Amino acid sequence: MLVLRRPDMELRPEDLEDLMYDDVEMEFFDSEYDMLKELFSIILQYPILITFNGDNFDLPYIYHRALKLGFRKEEIPIILRRNEASIALGIHLDLYKFFNIRAIEVYAFGGKYRGMDRTLDTIAHAIIGMSKLSRDKPVSQMSYVELINYNFRDAFLGLYLTTYDNNLVLRLIILMSRISKTPPDDLVRSQISAWIRNMLYYEHRRRGWLIPEKEDIVKAKGDVATKAIIKGKKYAGAIVLEPMPGIFPNVYVLDFASMYPSVIKRWNISYETVKCPNEEEQGNKPIPELPHWVCNDRRGLTALIVGLLRDLRAYVYKRLAKNAPSELLRSYYNVVQSALKVFINASYGVLGAEVFQLYCPPAAELTTALARYVLSRTVLKALELGLVPIYGDTDSLFIWNPDEDKLKELIEWVDKEFGIEIELDKVYRLVAMSGRKKNYVGILQNGELDIKGLVGKKRNTPDFAKEAFNEVVSLLSDIQGLEDVSKVVEEVRDKVRDYYRKLQRKEIPLNKLAIRTALTKPLESYTKNTPQHVKAALQLKSLGYNVRPGDIIIYVKTTGKDGVKPIQLARIDEVDPNKYIEYLRTSLEQVLDAFGIEFESIMGSSIIDNYS
Repeated sequence: MLVLRRPDMELRPEDLEDLMYDDVEMEFFDSEYDMLKELFSIILQYPILITFNGDNFDLPYIYHRALKLGFRKEEIPIILRRNEASIALGIHLDLYKFFNIRAIEVYAFGGKYRGMDRTLDTIAHAIIGMSKLSRDKPVSQMSYVELINYNFRDAFLGLYLTTYDNNLVLRLIILMSRISKTPPDDLVRSQISAWIRNMLYYEHRRRGWLIPEKEDIVKAKGDVATKAIIKGKKYAGAIVLEPMPGIFPNVYVLDFASMYPSVIKRWNISYETVKCPNEEEQGNKPIPELPHWVCNDRRGLTALIVGLLRDLRAYVYKRLAKNAPSELLRSYYNVVQSALKVFINASYGVLGAEVFQLYCPPAAELTTALARYVLSRTVLKALELGLVPIYGDTDSLFIWNPDEDKLKELIEWVDKEFGIEIELDKVYRLVAMSGRKKNYVGILQNGELDIKGLVGKKRNTPDFAKEAFNEVVSLLSDIQGLEDVSKVVEEVRDKVRDYYRKLQRKEIPLNKLAIRTALTKPLESYTKNTPQHVKAALQLKSLGYNVRPGDIIIYVKTTGKDGVKPIQLARIDEVDPNKYIEYLRTSLEQVLDAFGIEFESIMGSSIIDNYS
């Protein structure tokens, strides 16, 4: 750790006992110029610099600070461009941008941090189970040891995110860079559409093909033939079957293995094969209700590449990972199959994205139509076999209490009829369906809860609401069968009612009500509107506190004029309970809804209790 000495502070030997890590090496500097000079020397020694939001904060700040201290531009090994910062003798990987790539979030990390703020704290906690150190004072007021602990943990989290599980993330970046023919530092800063574009362009050039203009593809292939149900979409998308409301024991979930990539491979969908100029192929319409045909006299480039990557993952690397003789090999094979998963699952989306250079609306529309066709036919076959589907969504089918022989027969029929694998994904010992699409609570056989549409873990949710959510989830995990539901539901009602009463009576301490938000720019920059955390920061500044960008503003919601107060200035009697009741509602509503519990009914009974 490089530490700048402060004239009014000393590091006593006994303070070192509070260091959290034994292997911290500290070097103190009297001059900020010398400290930055040493930092630049260290940066030049390594081929890779890893940061979290280094493009937008750390490196620009260091660069401009160095200029202010008298460094010449050529002495600073940082190069600032429009939206990124690079280094002179290596590559800079900004993990903030990498983990913000939607395909990485969904396919590589299974949506572990979906719906959360994209901060180092939330992402590290979701993926590696570690968090930043909390602080309740500005950086300028922290002691040496507090400052060292805080910054060392931040640096450690950034490093560990790339090196945990045998360098999984770093290897993932390098592997996807090779597959997509994209430099690693460009890869972490671009969406997957750019990766797939580079991959397809490379294959065009390797074959000596001309790369068509997007406008020429659209002109030759035409537009879509269906209307979108979802606002903002251009054509009919995935099918979501109406869920059957209720509580169901013993629910099996079948999953179509990479539905869209499988459809693309199976029906040879690519921009050059859909609505090709060969008149003899115009009768080959996979879906009668759509006017789009597909040429089968040659293999489409997209279908070939997507199919190859899909087969490599399904038939080679997934099986190698499952049967690996050592943990090291298993980890490696899992990295490969995770990288392939990212590509194959995102390959459909780019076909229908206007920003994609090989954008082909009929190809995208045909892919979703065929996926709807496969799922619908599978549901009908399940009913024909006497199975009971209770819900279906895009590429999964929920079947209640199935006969396992009939289930096996259904799986074999799908493979034979469509050439698409369907496999048992998971078994719930109980599922509570709310009746709303994409909203259910499933209890797995090991007691773990699977909550669709999880909202209870957002970073800006106060601790009391997170605790209430975790306690309710813990109660629901105790359900073994239908006979336990009524008892547990009543316990959940009591738990939520208890939190509601405590909020009304202002019995929850301020630290549990605190909301933590980072100040991302100087206070004077907020001219058009003033967010709540900025209002709290301005109150601190008016009392002489030194508030700067990067500080975490900790505040509570109050009944006063500003509606907020920094926790340092707030009293418990000033808290507005109604605002916190809303946090309680939003954290629990989806879970309660699945079990038929209305939040208003809990509040109503609590109000009566308060007056009785």
